Amino acid sequence: MAAGKGWTFALRGSESAVMRGQAPSSATYTATVHRTTAPVALRQTGTVTTSKGERKPEVVYVVGGTGYVKEGGAWTKGPLTDARIADDVEDPLAELDAFAAYAKSAKVSRTGAGGRDVRLRVDASGWALSAARGRPALERAVREVEPTLAQLRKAGVTATDDRITLRSFTETWELDGAHGYRVTSHRYAFTFLVPFQGGDITVSQEVRADGRGPFTGSVTLPPDAR
Repeated sequence: MAAGKGWTFALRGSESAVMRGQAPSSATYTATVHRTTAPVALRQTGTVTTSKGERKPEVVYVVGGTGYVKEGGAWTKGPLTDARIADDVEDPLAELDAFAAYAKSAKVSRTGAGGRDVRLRVDASGWALSAARGRPALERAVREVEPTLAQLRKAGVTATDDRITLRSFTETWELDGAHGYRVTSHRYAFTFLVPFQGGDITVSQEVRADGRGPFTGSVTLPPDAR
């Protein structure tokens, strides 16, 4: 896909924290991503909707290796190694590059007419959070769950990492064999179980990016973000 000037993706995501007998805390996210390859840059515009019906616009840029995030107020700027920035960036091409570190664990299958397309799938379950930290395939899931765990601990949840369990993890890539195996969709989903008061808090997240074809424009950082 690096041969193309740029690509457009449609994003859909959801996350929730559910405890038996309590109303779930949840949010959904929809966005459009424009990602260029030369230079590497990204613009992501979307909306977060909470379970209470509150809607919050979000704008994300990645330019020159730095991330910029605006959630209704001022811009937050930082390197992509900063989890607070990385958690807001949805870049399917960067995720595909990272996938190379654990691609050998993927199940490969043929799909589509005549089996010309390819599906890559990685599944995992049963890992304690403490052990999952050392698995390349689970690196993003661990990073993404950390903010929710921090909130739960502030609320009185004391479960340590070795007691928090990954119930399920799935990552799927769909590649178009008729067009150089370019990404048509990328999906990842995970669920962690966090022990609390004799039961479990179920923390889940799912994100899907669907390819919408080439992007021929450019990505330029807004003046107020500089």
